[in-house]
Amino acid sequence: MGPIPPASQCRVLIVDDDRAAAEEYAESVRLLGYQAEATFDAATALRRIAADAQIGIVISDIDMPGMSGLSLLDEIAARFAATRDIVALVITGYGGLDAAIEAMRSEAIDFLRKPLCPEDLAAALRRAIRRWQQHQNARLTAASLPASAADGPGQTGEAEPGEADETATLLRMVRMLIRLRERRGEFLDPQLFSDPVWDILLDLTSASLEGKVSPVSSVCLAARVPMSTALRHIRHLVKTGMVRRWQDPDDRRRDLLELQPEARAAMLDYIRATAARVSSEAIRQPRPDGSVPPPAFRRVG
Repeated sequence: MGPIPPASQCRVLIVDDDRAAAEEYAESVRLLGYQAEATFDAATALRRIAADAQIGIVISDIDMPGMSGLSLLDEIAARFAATRDIVALVITGYGGLDAAIEAMRSEAIDFLRKPLCPEDLAAALRRAIRRWQQHQNARLTAASLPASAADGPGQTGEAEPGEADETATLLRMVRMLIRLRERRGEFLDPQLFSDPVWDILLDLTSASLEGKVSPVSSVCLAARVPMSTALRHIRHLVKTGMVRRWQDPDDRRRDLLELQPEARAAMLDYIRATAARVSSEAIRQPRPDGSVPPPAFRRVG
């Protein structure tokens, strides 16, 4: 595989029905060194994405007339996910847990509030570019592998409809967990919570659900620690039998990684339990008096 594609190959599309705001955001993005353009409705945004293969990041307002920003992200995923790597961010004039959860369910990697702070925008774009580059890396890896290897562990043909639905749900949950961990670093020193093993396992779980294997270099990026530290943790995971490592038969300069079956099953059980808990919390509705029902679980002790 060649080098990770440079950020210069990725264009940013701003979508906001407030023309002045959209143009201001686009100018701010250009001042940060990215190529950017502004559109003012979802339909135009979809046409621009279809026409320009270099658009890799979409920053959309949530509250727009006609098609909302979240509906736009769902439409982008439905139309382009199979052939394009498009990373989504959302911006809104209001905030809250429900809005953040809905944004993440639409596979947005960041949730920004108006008015946009230049520092927050710059940090969000760095994360978006890193994610776009990782997607490009994984797509190039999959393209270079034989069909049997690219299918990943235990993949024998197309999944049944029910299995495909569950896989999509689990993949959204894994991506949400990854985004939440990245988001934490905006508010607290990431070194306080350095947990590269967990970041590695989440990244490999995401790849497994996508039917992919991961090159060591991509997994090291996901760990967000120095390369030597990430490699040490990868060696430990291989030694304990949680991760399989082997040489790429088509490129002997690199090694590939995937979760071993028992580790994959354990991670998926955890993701299922977490997804069920998030869903139960998200559907809690206020009572007529404005109070909120207690969580759907009992405290022990």
